[in-house]
Amino acid sequence: MNRSILIVEDDRSFGAMLHKWFERNGFRVTLATGMEAAQEVLARQAFQVVLSDLRLPDGDGIMLLSWLNEKGRRVPVIIMTGYGDVQTAVSAIKLGAFDYLEKPVNPSILSQKIEAACSSAREQDKPGEERRSQIVVSPVEQEAIVFGQSAPVKEMYEYVALVAPTQMAVMITGESGTGKEHVARLIHQRSNRANGPFVAVDCGGLSPELAPSELFGHKKGSFTTALENKTGFFAEADGGTLFLDEVGNLPYGVQMQLLRTLQEKKIRPVGASTDREVDVRIVTATNEDLLKAIAEGRFREDLYHRINEFTITVPPLRERNEDIELYALHFMKEANRELEKNAERITPEALSLLTEYGWPGNLRELRNVIRRAVLFCRDSEITPATLPYLPEKRLIEREETAGPQLREISLSRDPGNEKEKISRALEMAGGNKTKAARLLNVDRKTLYNKMHQYGIDL
Repeated sequence: MNRSILIVEDDRSFGAMLHKWFERNGFRVTLATGMEAAQEVLARQAFQVVLSDLRLPDGDGIMLLSWLNEKGRRVPVIIMTGYGDVQTAVSAIKLGAFDYLEKPVNPSILSQKIEAACSSAREQDKPGEERRSQIVVSPVEQEAIVFGQSAPVKEMYEYVALVAPTQMAVMITGESGTGKEHVARLIHQRSNRANGPFVAVDCGGLSPELAPSELFGHKKGSFTTALENKTGFFAEADGGTLFLDEVGNLPYGVQMQLLRTLQEKKIRPVGASTDREVDVRIVTATNEDLLKAIAEGRFREDLYHRINEFTITVPPLRERNEDIELYALHFMKEANRELEKNAERITPEALSLLTEYGWPGNLRELRNVIRRAVLFCRDSEITPATLPYLPEKRLIEREETAGPQLREISLSRDPGNEKEKISRALEMAGGNKTKAARLLNVDRKTLYNKMHQYGIDL
C-alpha cells in the first residue's frame, strides 16, 4: 500500500517538484497551498506524514501544528525552513513537530527524515499501544533520561522529592541541554497532580501577538486568523502542571497577564467577556540570569518572585563526570531502537574520549554524539573512529604547566623524531589519545594514523 503525505507549500513550482519526487518514491501525495486548505484536507483524510513550509500565506507551520494538537491528531509534522528561521523550527519541535528541514532541500536528508517520520507513524498505529500527545504527557510515562548517580545529581533528586508533593511554584535553572524538562516531569510525576496533564511550552516560540492566545485561548473571530475557538495551554493544563520553558523569553507585555492569572487562578481567553477558573501548578525553567533581566527592564520583578518560590539547579554534565558512562549506555540503547542498530558496548578508548570532553551542550550533545556513533559503528562496538571530533576542553591546565615541553613535542613545529614525540606525548597525557593529539598539535585521526605507521600500541 502506498504511503501518504500532505505537502503544505505555497510556492507552486517547488510544491510541484516535491509532488513528483514523492510520487516517484511510492507516496500518495496531496498538495495544499496554505494553512486553511491543509486544515480542510486533514479534517477529512488521514496521512502518515505532513511536510509543511514554516511560512504560509494565511498562517504558518507552527499554527498548523497547534491546530493538529488541539484536534488530537498525532501525525508526524516536518517543518521546512529557510536558513534564518532555523531557531523558530527548533521551537516548533519543542511544541510537537517531528523534525525540521532546511531549504534548499537536500534529497538524501529529505529521504532520511521522511523515512524516520513514517517509521514513527507506524509505531503510533500499532494496536494496543496508547498514542501520546507530544505536549500532554501520560502520568505513567517512563523517564526520558536515566537517573544519574553522582553527588550533585543525587542532591538535585532530593530537592525534587522535597518540593514535588507541595503546591510551590518551582524554577529550574541550568545550562542549555542539561535536562531541565526532565526535572519538571519528575516534579509532576511525584506530585498529587500526577494523574493530571503535563503541558510543556517553549516561551521562546511565543510571539508577542500570539502569546495571549496560545496561553489563555481565544474565541472564534476575536482576530483575523481565529477561525475557531482555541483552548490555550492553561486550560489544557487544568488540574495538572504547566511547564514554561525558557520563561525569560516570555514577551514583556504578556508577563502582567501571566501574573494576574497566577494570583487570581483565572484566565480570560482573547475575545471573551468572562473569566474561567483554572487549577494549574507552574514550573518554569531558564538558562538566563533573570535578576540581570530584571535590572535591564526585560522581566518583571513581581512575576519573578511569584514563579520562584523554590529553585532547583540542574548541574552541567562536566560536573557529573562519573555519570557519563551511564548516560552514554542509555543513549546507545535508545539509538539502537530508533536506528535499528545493534551496538553492544563502548570501548574503553572511546569511553575515555567521552569522559575527558567538556560537553558544552550537556546531555543533549552527548545524546547526539552517541546517536551518530551508533549509526556509524561496526562490529557492535562504539570506538574512537566512530565518534565525531570532540575538541578537548580540559587541557588548559596541562598546557599552562607544560610550557616549553609542549612546544618541543609539537609535530607541526618540527616533524623530526615523530615516533619519540608521539610516545612522549602519550606518556604526558597518561595514555589519553585526545590529550596526546592536542599536545602534538594534530587531530585525533592523524595521531591514530601515525601510531599505526610507527607500530605504537593503539
